[in-house]
Amino acid sequence: MDSARYHAFRIVFEFETFNLQLKSIRNTYYKKNNIASNDRKRAMVLSNEVIRWKKFLDALIAPSLNKSINKLPLEILCILRLGYYEFFMDESVPDHAVVNSWVNISKKVKKTNFSGLVNAVLRKAKKIEKQTILKSKDLAIQKSFSRWMVDNWSAQFGDLKTRQLLDHLNKRSLQDIRTNMPMDMLKGKLDQLGVEFHKSPFSQNFLRIDSGLGKIISSSFHANGEVFIQDRASGAIVELLNPKKGDVVLDVCAAPGTKSIYIYHKTKESAKVYSSDINKSLVLKAKQRCKDLSLPISWQLKDATKDEFPNADRILIDAPCTGTGVISKRPDIKWRRKKGDSKKMSFYQMKILQHMSSFLKPNGILVYSTCSLEYQENWNVVSSFLKLNSNYKLESAESFVPKKWINEQNCFETFPPRDNVDGMFAARIRRC
Repeated sequence: MDSARYHAFRIVFEFETFNLQLKSIRNTYYKKNNIASNDRKRAMVLSNEVIRWKKFLDALIAPSLNKSINKLPLEILCILRLGYYEFFMDESVPDHAVVNSWVNISKKVKKTNFSGLVNAVLRKAKKIEKQTILKSKDLAIQKSFSRWMVDNWSAQFGDLKTRQLLDHLNKRSLQDIRTNMPMDMLKGKLDQLGVEFHKSPFSQNFLRIDSGLGKIISSSFHANGEVFIQDRASGAIVELLNPKKGDVVLDVCAAPGTKSIYIYHKTKESAKVYSSDINKSLVLKAKQRCKDLSLPISWQLKDATKDEFPNADRILIDAPCTGTGVISKRPDIKWRRKKGDSKKMSFYQMKILQHMSSFLKPNGILVYSTCSLEYQENWNVVSSFLKLNSNYKLESAESFVPKKWINEQNCFETFPPRDNVDGMFAARIRRC
């Protein structure tokens, strides 16, 4: 257990130092270090949950300090957050083990003697009333979110829905898988592996995994491309595009390519799919994945704001966004996104949409999508585009996705606590 704690500390400390994507930091760390499977799992849980709850944890820690929490060395603050998380939010760990382990780790990571401080602050945890913080009227502290996010959502959804949203995004979400084999055959394989699952919402080819995802990822049928890790709402975006046999399809901003592969499968492996992204390393990974699966999807390094593309029957723009709809899976987004990012992102999204629309054939279909909850990145972008381009018309999503997932503008839009999927938005646009 102590080794897993130490690995979690290194990951959390690096995140706080460089503010890079938490998953990327963790994967890089795992590659550089030979870490046992159980330690990897525990380090992943600890790093995810401490980042998820860090604002709340700081509110617990601060009263036990004799100075401002901001004056603590970063290494010590990370250790205290990890210790307080185990003390208050993980009932499986005995209190004495929490104190002893983190005191010992503090001796290893900081040359100056801070172990006494760590010991004292962790022992004071027993006297802290967690419910006092949980009853705080400050939702940003109580639910551990950036205040600008809470304010944005309160204005957009109202107070009740915002509370529901914050609670939902603070839960560890279950992962869906999409099958490319008969469902009965997949269920049989999952039963053999001891994987627990149930049906995903509104789907005949998605399952939600309750436990055993790691077994699926390690399986031969995942390696062979018979199943894919994909959120149900993400799959619905491809269903909204509704590609047909023989279509020429552009999938831009497409890496790692899960939607590209679904597009190809949806057309009975007959579409000409041209996928691209601006991230070189992700394009290389996607190319290799398609090569391994013998999928004739063309991958190129391209900038969707300015490069040339072939004319297409269908275009999917899975636009870069703030990603606030997937915080349950990526809790680091809470802190990596800043106030004003949605507005900045919307200008970039509009530039992509405006440029890519010129490659759509007459009567062709373009789907603009994000995994953001922010209206600035969703309907605002689509509405602005339609006002500037009278030869493009919005089409209703009604014939393609569940009615429950259609908003007032007849666009696809999911709300995580209501729909139990990631927060996604997509508009279906036809060129006249």
